[in-house]
Amino acid sequence: MISLLRYSLSNGSHLGSGSVVFRWRWTLVGLLAVGAVAVACGGSDSAGGDASPTVADGRLLVIATTTQIADMARQVAGERADVTGLLPANADAHDFEPTPRDVEKIADAGLVLEHGMHLDEWASRLVEQSGTVAQVVVVTTGIVGQPAAGGEHDHDEDDPHVWLDVSNAKIMVANIRDALIAADPDGRAIYEANADAYLGELDELDAWIRAQVATIPEANRKLVTNHDAFGYFVHAYGFTFVGSIIPSLDTQAQPSAQEVDKLIDAIEAEGVKAIFTEASLNPDLARRIAEEAGVTVVDDLYADSLGPPGSGAETYIGMMRLNTTRIVEALR
Repeated sequence: MISLLRYSLSNGSHLGSGSVVFRWRWTLVGLLAVGAVAVACGGSDSAGGDASPTVADGRLLVIATTTQIADMARQVAGERADVTGLLPANADAHDFEPTPRDVEKIADAGLVLEHGMHLDEWASRLVEQSGTVAQVVVVTTGIVGQPAAGGEHDHDEDDPHVWLDVSNAKIMVANIRDALIAADPDGRAIYEANADAYLGELDELDAWIRAQVATIPEANRKLVTNHDAFGYFVHAYGFTFVGSIIPSLDTQAQPSAQEVDKLIDAIEAEGVKAIFTEASLNPDLARRIAEEAGVTVVDDLYADSLGPPGSGAETYIGMMRLNTTRIVEALR
């Protein structure tokens, strides 16, 4: 078929998920951060010597780069540690632009939890600029990565959205538990008990997702998403990935006219019932493709970030339940 969208895209219309994002000026933020950290440290002569691993009430100060990691860390830490996330709810780690204040937060931390897998590369630069004495832990260590759902790699890298398979989330939680114990050995009993309880909740979540997916007719278990974020969910829970609007791991990429036309053909050929996109992304292109293909759009899923208060996706478990419910309702 000849898509009307092919014509629009080939003539320069910008129908992607969002506006062009100007990347972080690291030299500028570095200069600002050095001044901010120097002021915060009171002009100490020893670099990092006055960095404090605790907050005013004596608890361990933990900095987490993503919303998912922050929530998991809070579940494990309980009241024993103070956990601060750098990314706000509904933000996108792919194009996050840190501020000098974020450098200050890391400078004061006793533990920094990073995702790794090229998702939060900006975090390593923040750590370097901060001069922190904090322990830095990559919480995805031990997870076996997989290619993007669409089989395309932007930089020959694995898909970083590992948390969309609950079994991977359990590995992240175990790494967070061990990191907290290493940074605060006196809290071992609390961290282990909280982690055990939370891991049990994740087992229940995984079983619930599988039971919900089983109610979808097998022929309908086909996903089209906004970008290549749901690959781990697809593989873990028995879906077929048909395609994505943005055939990339990066939400800021732009699809070509040929890619859009190919996706519409695939939707029609496979009998796909819905297109799924995330609440943090512009749904306009998804709606136009859905209209042309004759399917519906579900535009309130969460993948790159947890949701804001009132969304139902404020926690990792809440996010997974909401996503599963929306997918099942649309495909059943």
